[in-house]
Amino acid sequence: MIDPSRTPVGVTAVRIGRTDLGAAIAVLDDESMAVIIRVADERPIRIRLHSVDAAAVEGDELTLLLDDGTRVTIVTPAAERLAGDLLARCRTLPEVTLALRTFGSRRAMSHRRDSAPADQRRFFAPLLEARRAAGAAPMPAAVIAAFDAQMLAQAVADALQEFVAERHAESGPARRALEAELEEIVEPLVAAIHALGGVGAEAREAVHDLRLWRSWAVQLRVTFETADRVWISLDAALDIAPTRR
Repeated sequence: MIDPSRTPVGVTAVRIGRTDLGAAIAVLDDESMAVIIRVADERPIRIRLHSVDAAAVEGDELTLLLDDGTRVTIVTPAAERLAGDLLARCRTLPEVTLALRTFGSRRAMSHRRDSAPADQRRFFAPLLEARRAAGAAPMPAAVIAAFDAQMLAQAVADALQEFVAERHAESGPARRALEAELEEIVEPLVAAIHALGGVGAEAREAVHDLRLWRSWAVQLRVTFETADRVWISLDAALDIAPTRR
């Protein structure tokens, strides 16, 4: 099946700054937009998607602002569709689950406690569920909203309380010591989640600003990487404090 977003689009005019280059054909792929001018030897002007900082449509004009300050205007009746296809490629959700190197690893075989695999799934579940929700979200603002910082931070706190309660039923020094230890371990993750919420709020306010989207995407990956590192320490601490029989 042919991907309609890869179909060449007829372009009435292309302007780089104030220089009019004439009619062209625009073609999108996964990494760039090639604008082929219909004169001379048709050598394409290739615009890398990661260099596009913003895209805006007014009438039949799609204007791109590049990271070096260059302004490219593409005049075509298909401006809205071309912009939508381009922005969808620029906002591809990063493969954050690849950062979870410890998730489901064979290290669980060496644990002192039988609950280790279940503990791991419980700890990572909120992040993985947010990733699934983001993958199904139809709009960029909804993608960002799926990783709600307040919800994720609360989920981490709830998981810690469950781990503690499973080891110490009653309040006391041992329980408070374990709570303090686990909270200290997850501090980097909580900080990463709050940072994700901050850049996410900015990106949702200006969904056409691709620089903000990329900043959010970078922080999203950092958050998953931090969760992976935190789990190693948390896992070791839970091994030392086994659940009550």
